[in-house]
Amino acid sequence: MAKRFFLFLLGVLMMMPVDAQRLEYPVRMGVLLPLKEKSSRGAKMIEFYQGLLMAVDSVKHQGCTVEVTAVHSGTSPAAMDSLLAKNTFRDCDVIFGPLDVAQLPALADYCDLHEIRLVVPFSSLATQVPSHPLHYLVNAPRHMVQRQAAWFAQALFPDDNVIVVESGEKNEEGTALVERVRMAMDGRNVLVQQVSVNADDDAFCKVLEEERMNVLILDSSTLPAFTTMATKLRTLMESHKEYRISLFGYPVWQSYASQLQNDFYQFDTYIYTSFFRDPGDSRITNLEQQFKDNFGRPMSPTFPRYGLFGFDLGYYFLYGLGKYGNYFEANHAAITTEPFQNPLLFRQQSAADGYINDFVQIVHYASYHATEILYRNQE
Repeated sequence: MAKRFFLFLLGVLMMMPVDAQRLEYPVRMGVLLPLKEKSSRGAKMIEFYQGLLMAVDSVKHQGCTVEVTAVHSGTSPAAMDSLLAKNTFRDCDVIFGPLDVAQLPALADYCDLHEIRLVVPFSSLATQVPSHPLHYLVNAPRHMVQRQAAWFAQALFPDDNVIVVESGEKNEEGTALVERVRMAMDGRNVLVQQVSVNADDDAFCKVLEEERMNVLILDSSTLPAFTTMATKLRTLMESHKEYRISLFGYPVWQSYASQLQNDFYQFDTYIYTSFFRDPGDSRITNLEQQFKDNFGRPMSPTFPRYGLFGFDLGYYFLYGLGKYGNYFEANHAAITTEPFQNPLLFRQQSAADGYINDFVQIVHYASYHATEILYRNQE
């Protein structure tokens, strides 16, 4: 039997990401995730949900009345059909879920039928967006993210020596990025060279140049491939200090930052990503401390932080719905929240379609040992 959860968090005043404007409209929020699943991904869903609850508490301090209905979704289409048949969620303004792609068609149809905004936090399956104007896909498909990343690459390195480092791995993400970058560079008549990560120093020196920055793009996003390349570059640079090196790489590299940060700085590394948690940001450390105070444990050190993800996503929709009500879609540009980890920039391909968050940014681990945001796509 579906179980309802209502939020009663009292007295925790969040640091507001936006001005403290009073919110006028009540919001009914649904959550359909595998909240009772005893697994690592089930734990992530709980933490994401807890982030949502902290967002609820924040907008409540701005005068917004929020009713939360959260239900364990199971994992199968049959489980979703059974839950939706009870009509527990028919009056919701927004629903967050599901996790399992197999459950998405039924929930999407239900939300269309009852004119409910459906926010899909985890899947990047874009097939449900066309002709579904109230659907929100948070994770853009990889080809969209990498198209933006390739544009950033040609804008960042228009006059530099771009070199693809071949890892010998079969890595779809790396292959796709290299192809996109080659296309972008070809459009500017920029030659992209290539070299094997296992090549000797002489082979590397043939593609490196002293007069220009040498930008290396590894054709794999994996940790073993990065480690092999970094080992090679450290040895090479000890013998050939005349070369300047930068790396351009992948969102998942952020998950290696704690162990490879010195390498990132040494090789002046640029990472394209749709999210970023700055461990030196006091706003983030304060929110993470409040999470620990609320729930009796710290956020898990996952990639990304699911508690921060839940807060950013929840606050964006709850604040927007509390301020604009059913005029939410007409006022996307005016919803100016200040995210902790996950910026949101929703766009439509056409007025009849749903929205895809195609926000991408460049995180730069600069050789002078500073981490900075360089490029962000904008409206």
